[in-house]
Amino acid sequence: MLTLLTPLTLLIYLLLGWHFCQIRLAGQPPARYLPELGLLLAGLLIHSAAVLLPLLSAPQLHFGAAESLSLTAWLSLLIYVLGRQRWKLDGLEPPLFAFVASFVLLSILLPTGHAITYVQNNLSRSHFLLAMLAQGLIVNAAAIAILMRFSDRNLHNTSRKILARTLPPLLTLEKLLFSCVTSGFILLSAALITGIVFSEQINGALLTLSHKTIFALASWAIFGMLLIGRIRYGWRGRFAANWALAGFSLLFLGYIGTRIALEVFFSKG
Repeated sequence: MLTLLTPLTLLIYLLLGWHFCQIRLAGQPPARYLPELGLLLAGLLIHSAAVLLPLLSAPQLHFGAAESLSLTAWLSLLIYVLGRQRWKLDGLEPPLFAFVASFVLLSILLPTGHAITYVQNNLSRSHFLLAMLAQGLIVNAAAIAILMRFSDRNLHNTSRKILARTLPPLLTLEKLLFSCVTSGFILLSAALITGIVFSEQINGALLTLSHKTIFALASWAIFGMLLIGRIRYGWRGRFAANWALAGFSLLFLGYIGTRIALEVFFSKG
């Protein structure tokens, strides 16, 4: 049953992407709000079942690049649904659904993740879920940072591309970026704390300095400095976007890149 939910989610996202490209990029008048919202929430709920049920209820966790991409896509839509309650995000939908549909499609094409072999208990599962949610939020922060760089580069260009003309204002993108960074930093902090406690229980050591731990700590430090710089020095715009991309790059090197390489390339060897 769950295997059918992801393709159904992809179909809904493709329909929504086509719909929003028509009304945002092609300049057609907006459709009725309620059917649009209903399809949006249906996609989010179906995707929630496909992503979260295996993580919360399966006796043996299986997780890898495919599951990580699907979880990141789900978080993207959740961020959009929650963010549009606070800010006017009209124009964000075409790149959003291109991003989400691409990630869901890749999650279908990639092999299922490997079984998680370490001890399964409430603490280890909490650490795992916190880490994966933090990772997904940071990926989304990086995507928003790229949109900010794109929008900023085209801000004073009279022949701006249609996407740059229809994106939300740069200030709105910046607010969305820092919402993702703040949430991701909090979850990453909680993941590191639970990871330290779990390591002490299993290995008798507070911290195991693997490459993933080192890169996660470095990423955590960068996002912490970014938030401090935002509060104390008013860091914003391109400078803030660059910091967010730097933090994402370290996290990518530590986990996402390694996982994709292991599962896509080396698993065939």
